Amino acid sequence: MKKFIIISTILILLAGGAFGYSLYHYLGIMQAEKALADAEAATAETQQEQEEAATEAENLSQTASAGGIFSAYEQNAKDYVQNLSTEQMVGQLLLGVCSDTDDAKTDITRYSLGGFLFTDSNFYDMGEGEVKDFVSSVKEAAKIAPICAVREEGGYNTTFPQMGWSSPRNYYESGGMDAVKTAENEKAETLASMGFNLNLAPVVDMPEDYNQIMYSRSLSSDPNTVSAYADYVTKTSQGKGVSVALKHFPGYGTIPDTTDSIVVDTRDAKTIMDNDSKPFKTGINAGAHFVMVSNVVVQNMDSGHTAALSSTIHSVLREEMGFTGVIITDTLDETDYSDYSDGHKTAVQAILAGNDMMIVKDYETAYTDILAAVNDGTISKDILTSKCEKVIAYKYANGLMS
Repeated sequence: MKKFIIISTILILLAGGAFGYSLYHYLGIMQAEKALADAEAATAETQQEQEEAATEAENLSQTASAGGIFSAYEQNAKDYVQNLSTEQMVGQLLLGVCSDTDDAKTDITRYSLGGFLFTDSNFYDMGEGEVKDFVSSVKEAAKIAPICAVREEGGYNTTFPQMGWSSPRNYYESGGMDAVKTAENEKAETLASMGFNLNLAPVVDMPEDYNQIMYSRSLSSDPNTVSAYADYVTKTSQGKGVSVALKHFPGYGTIPDTTDSIVVDTRDAKTIMDNDSKPFKTGINAGAHFVMVSNVVVQNMDSGHTAALSSTIHSVLREEMGFTGVIITDTLDETDYSDYSDGHKTAVQAILAGNDMMIVKDYETAYTDILAAVNDGTISKDILTSKCEKVIAYKYANGLMS
């Protein structure tokens, strides 16, 4: 009997151990399957988010082109772009900062750049005639008619200090809107005569005192006054063949001056849209060809991106503000914005966010990054084509191409 009990106990223990091992093995399999399922779900979710972002960017591009201010030239652009290589289309999205006039004529062809932004360092020792000759030589060297841009606001942010153009605020405070209009009219005529076709101005930000970032570069803190300024400059300058870029959307407003490399706007979104958007809306209604989006993090509109890298803010500009022209970034590579670019290269994120053109100093790197993103499918060929068509349609509309 005792022997029977011992044997039975051993058998029960063995059975229990086998059951325990089987249960442990079963649970391990279940846990592994769950982990695999979770990983697949996470991957699917990431893919879905990427697809949704791409779809949103594509929809924004389609919205921007449908019935836009360049719509009369859309077919011209489509016909032209279908004969461009992928590399040429990529280059057309870049407005390179010209650091060396000696390289300009070579690089505009090598990278098929959409154009150049020229600075005071390019022309500080040139007279008007010499500037005109140089700009003309760049245009002749380019295989695709280029944008020749300056950032001529007057005051300390000037391309031509030799012209003596003061800031809009100085003109306004000394002679009212009449003095502003006289200066802007002269500026547009002079820039056009030297061969420029884009001025990255006017500043329509509305700071209230000198402790705020854009004070010395702006006109006034009154929305009606700045709106009238936006309307006049847009119509006057573009009427003379020099496109404008309203800046810096959605508006620096009352952001305090700072030495931080990344500027953060903590105002609520309603304040920005109720106040800062008015001059932009007026300029857009006046037919502004470009709007420049800022490098500010607008915390209550999109805390995860700078404005230039935010699809949310581009959606506001396209859908709420009704802008159908060219959206362009401020200079993208003066500061490291990689923490705000969703893991992409900054120039790539700028396209995915909704920009049509990017201002870059290192245009070789931006060109390489965008081309790689097109080749690996991060940027779809449809998005690239749509944005290139926007740039080319602008060039037809402003008489750069015929």
